[in-house]
Formats: sequence, structure tokens, C-alpha cells
Amino acid sequence: MITVKKPAAIPKKLLNEGKAADTINRNKYDADPNTVIKITNKIYGHTSIKKILKRAQFDKCCFCEKSQKDENGAVEHFRPKAGYHSDRKEKLKKPGYYWLGYEWSNLFFVCSGCNSKMHKGNLFPLEDESKRAKSHRDDINAETPLLINPEDDPRKQIIFDKELPVGITKAGKKTIEICGLGREALNDMRKELINTLEDKIAILLAKDHHDSKKVAEARQFIKDSQKPEAEFSATAIDYLKDLNLTGV
Repeated sequence: MITVKKPAAIPKKLLNEGKAADTINRNKYDADPNTVIKITNKIYGHTSIKKILKRAQFDKCCFCEKSQKDENGAVEHFRPKAGYHSDRKEKLKKPGYYWLGYEWSNLFFVCSGCNSKMHKGNLFPLEDESKRAKSHRDDINAETPLLINPEDDPRKQIIFDKELPVGITKAGKKTIEICGLGREALNDMRKELINTLEDKIAILLAKDHHDSKKVAEARQFIKDSQKPEAEFSATAIDYLKDLNLTGV
């Protein structure tokens, strides 16, 4: 994971239709807390919002950094909208965070793997369950989620030992578990990146035996792999850092 930096300007779809729908939902809850509240994907998942999030996240999943240029990632909620589980064995509890269904700060672009029922889905554990906000009248700032918010510098909580994610805080460990960041498919792709980096490093170490163009391309690949827009950039940064090669 790397830090997601979304534009401060709230998309018009959320400011207009989202705000109006949110007001209706809050009033419905106040009238009857047991009423079914619907959050429509036509608003929060609108193509205009998806486009903004994809651009902000460099076409990558906010959790695993897997490229979504050719895949069907979706706009999803950090705090689940319809209901939540505090652990996988627990039945879905309702309502979810319905009042954040159209909240810009609660929306991210996520891959189908990380957001599947096997992984994140509606799983949203807290450090202290007694402080969970259960309606729009409660304060979510009292919560301490065990899922890392992608806007809150995940690099302080998850690092990489080669292709393997390592949680260095409780939330870091839990986020790896919740989103399946150590699943085999991701490990294989990160391993492939490391193998390529090793090949490029070998060229630099033996640069006298290679033409200047090949050496320059190797050096550029290493630099580019650490940029925010690069797939699995956190993996590349940590791998090169261990070799003292981040500034190559």
C-alpha cells in the first residue's frame, strides 16, 4: 500500500445527487431505525467518480497496488455501507455506515480481489467495538479501525520483505489479513517484479560489459519502479532500500 491522495474538491455527482440522497436516508433512519436504506451505485459508482479515483490512484487498487488498467476495479466504501462484520465468523450487522454512502472521504477505487467476500467485503473490525458509530448521530472519530485508511500513510504500518507484506503495527497486520495482501497471486506478481529488478541491478553491476543504452534503460526501470504510479511501488522501494539502491 501507498498513500492515496484524492483531490480535495468533491465530485459534483456527490455534491448534488449524493447529498440529496444522503439527506433522505438520514430522515428515513430517524423515522424508523429498522427501515431498509438503499445506497445506489448509480451515484457513488458513477463513471465520473470512478475516473477521478482511478486517476488519483494511478489506476491501482488502493490496497494491493495491483494495476486495474485492464481489469474491472470498482468504487467501493472504506466503511461498509449496508452492514458490517467485526470478524469473519460474525453474521452481518445492520445498519452499515449508510450516512457515508455518498461521502467522498469514504470512497476508493478497489480491485475485485481485495474487496471480495473472501477478503474485505463488509469486514470492518475496530480496536474497541464499544466505540463503533451505529448511526449518523454518532461520532466516527471515536473509532479506531483495524483496517488502514489508504489516505493515512500505510507505509508506516506495512512494509515488504521481498515480495511478502509485513505488518509492523496491529492495524498493519490486520489489514494484510482483511484484504488478503499476502495472497499467492499477489506474491507471484511482486516476485516477478523483484526478479526483473534483480536483472536490471545485474546489468548496472556489470555495466562495463553492456552498451550504454542498455545500462541507461536498466537504471531508468529501477527509478520508475519506485514512483507512485508504478505497480507494486512499495515492494520495489523496500527491496531496493535493503540493497541501498533507492537512489540509483
